[in-house]
Amino acid sequence: MAETKKTPPTPAGEVLAANLKRLREEQRLTYVELSNRLTETGRPIPVLGLRRIERGERRVDVDDLLALALVLSAHPVDLLVPGDAEDDAPYPVTPTVTTTAATARGWIGGTAFLVEPTSPLEFATAIRTMPRGRAQAMSRLWFTPERQRDWNQQAYDWDIRQGEERRRKQGGTDDDEGTDR
Repeated sequence: MAETKKTPPTPAGEVLAANLKRLREEQRLTYVELSNRLTETGRPIPVLGLRRIERGERRVDVDDLLALALVLSAHPVDLLVPGDAEDDAPYPVTPTVTTTAATARGWIGGTAFLVEPTSPLEFATAIRTMPRGRAQAMSRLWFTPERQRDWNQQAYDWDIRQGEERRRKQGGTDDDEGTDR
């Protein structure tokens, strides 16, 4: 019989396991009670599966995550980020990418970016898949007067560079056709 290779738990998976255990114990739920609640939602996880999740021996898929959050009356983000983590505490997004707990909470909750856009194009790309209401809310939060001024300057500088490039290709000088300034 072929040996199956187990994927070691990721840092985020370890956080989820610890949060699941903490929430289950805070609510004084046994594994049997939690398993029964999950079964009632149509997403059963057997007692052994719950124990393995808490020990980091079983991965949780998105459907499991949502069902667990539902039966524990928690938001999915509260299973994914330590509730007691200070905002500036490190949070492992992947084994090689780390951010702060506050940034992770905002990103997972859909109210912040994991990597902040540095240009209007990056911002537009980042919000393109969001529902209109959230994209508008992100726009209101994101377009501060300072950022708008910086991005306007970037657009102006880009336009100047484009004008200079056109003139260079045409072999002209700034005095030939006026400037874009």
